[in-house]
Amino acid sequence: MSTSEPLDLSLQLRPLLPRLYHLVRRRSPGWDMTTAQSSVMTTLIDRGAMRMGTLAALEGVRLPTATSVVNGLIKLGLVERRADPDDRRAVVVDLTAVGRAQVRELVEERNQQFARLLTGLGESDRKLLEAAVPAMSRLLDLQAETEERH
Repeated sequence: MSTSEPLDLSLQLRPLLPRLYHLVRRRSPGWDMTTAQSSVMTTLIDRGAMRMGTLAALEGVRLPTATSVVNGLIKLGLVERRADPDDRRAVVVDLTAVGRAQVRELVEERNQQFARLLTGLGESDRKLLEAAVPAMSRLLDLQAETEERH
C-alpha cells in the first residue's frame, strides 16, 4: 500500500490521531471537561472572541449545540459573553482570565504527557514525526481557509 495515495495514507493515519489525542487527554488529570468543551476552549484561545454563529461553524455543530457547550463553560467561569465591539446589538464569547489560565495549564500538562510518550521512541522515529509537522500544519491551514470562504 503506497502512502503517497491520499486514501491509502488516510486509512493508515486517521485512526491513529484520535487514539493518540485521547491517550494524552486521559493522562492529563484534573480536568473534567467534555471533548466539545475542550474544543471550544481551544478554538477561543486560537481565534479569540467571536460570535456564537462563527463558533458553531468552526466547531462544525449547530448553533443550539454550541450555545449549550458555551453555557456549560460559562457556569464553570471559563467563558463569558459580552457585547460585540463592532455591533453592540450582537454578543461575542471569549475566555475569561480563569479560562485562559486553565487552558495554559492544560496545554502545558498535555505537552508534558506527550513528551513522555515521545521519549519512548528512538531518535529516527522522532525525526520522522518532526518532518511530518509542516505537512500536518498545512492540512489544518487548508481546512481553516476552506471554512473561512464558506
